[in-house]
Amino acid sequence: MNKKILVISDSHGHLGFISDVLRLELDGVQMVVHLGDAWFDMKPFIRMIKDKGKEVLMIRGNVDSMREDSMTPFIPEIEIFDVVDKKVLCTHGHIYDVHNGLDKLKHASLSKGARIVLFGHTHQPMAREINGIFFFNPGPMRDGIYGIISIGQSISHKHYKLKNLP
Repeated sequence: MNKKILVISDSHGHLGFISDVLRLELDGVQMVVHLGDAWFDMKPFIRMIKDKGKEVLMIRGNVDSMREDSMTPFIPEIEIFDVVDKKVLCTHGHIYDVHNGLDKLKHASLSKGARIVLFGHTHQPMAREINGIFFFNPGPMRDGIYGIISIGQSISHKHYKLKNLP
């Protein structure tokens, strides 16, 4: 059975874009993942997502770590979960220096047994397999860009951009 995941990252306060994407995509996915910078943009939507029976996961990014918020220490910088027989590693990416390549992130995923890595931070959409590990960056939600990944026996993905942006 496939699991479709709506993946967003780097919303940086653009709650309207999150609202638009959830309106368009929530019914067609089983999970929503926000990969940080600014996870707290998800707060107004968590109850609605859960009320629709969807899972939600939020990761803390570098900007999120600087925010004074009582919930921030409870938001992880790394989360790993299983889909079918595959481990998925979620991180913002800053702690693995992804602006300078994927080597550190690749080593972390190998050490944790993850075959799929979801990350943000670079503000660059990306989908690439390297040494049997599938790396997916949805791109910056602040620019209306997001992604959906479907994980089952195989992996499929697509990047999207909201229309009619200013």
